Amino acid sequence: VPNPYTPLAYLSPEQAYQTTVTNYASVGALAVLIWDILENGVADYHLFKSRFNISLIAYFASRYVAMGATILVLWVYLQIRAPTGHCLAFDKEVNSWCPLAITCSALLFFLRLRAVYNRNRIVVAIYLALWFGLLVAAILIPLGVIGGALGPQDYCEDVFVSNTVSIVQLTPLVYDTLVFVAISWRLCRISSVEPAGPRETFQVMLFGKHLPTFAKSILLDGQLYYLTTLLAGVTVLILTYSPGVPGPLRTLATDPYRVIVNIMACRVYRRTRMGMIR
Repeated sequence: VPNPYTPLAYLSPEQAYQTTVTNYASVGALAVLIWDILENGVADYHLFKSRFNISLIAYFASRYVAMGATILVLWVYLQIRAPTGHCLAFDKEVNSWCPLAITCSALLFFLRLRAVYNRNRIVVAIYLALWFGLLVAAILIPLGVIGGALGPQDYCEDVFVSNTVSIVQLTPLVYDTLVFVAISWRLCRISSVEPAGPRETFQVMLFGKHLPTFAKSILLDGQLYYLTTLLAGVTVLILTYSPGVPGPLRTLATDPYRVIVNIMACRVYRRTRMGMIR
């Protein structure tokens, strides 16, 4: 009979090891997020003292909701070490933070697009509708994960994760791609020299050639954000859908991905808001 004080004993040795590795990845992601918050604490303080608007509210919400979501996910790991029970309700509460973390970070990118397309209400309306679509999709995350008891005790684990959840977790990557392309195209159109053909258009969109200094900085900052989140998103995609990856390891990169998106989105906003992009 497994030791009731060692709940991982109810798993096979391979599953126990894989679950522990995944938990360590979440711990590392939380550590990086807390480090980033502390490192930029002075900048956040100056932002907090400035005039509040919807973008600043979205910034702080994204910042601390993401941290809260990661902490709660790690609390599930603590649940494995303490038989508290109520797994179904607790699992829903934990995963309910995920839509907030995802949509707040995406809202920062949308507000960036709105600033670039400030006189084009049609484009802004389309991307606002896409953001609401992202919100609806993110709500499916807590609905698609069901918690249950691990073994005969009150230890908790995810007993069912819908395939929809894996797909929904990558919708921010699709949304970011659409926003990034739209912003890059708009900046390309305000180039000081009209691109002569596809090659010059590509050079403007990729390197910011012939763009004003401020517009070029916005473009390159957005490229850094998108490239980083793209690599993280592709990693999540590979781990999730590779048939050779064991179940517990499929979520290995999920928390690090959310943290990377949050850090990069907040970095881009903070640099723009504080006039660090010139």
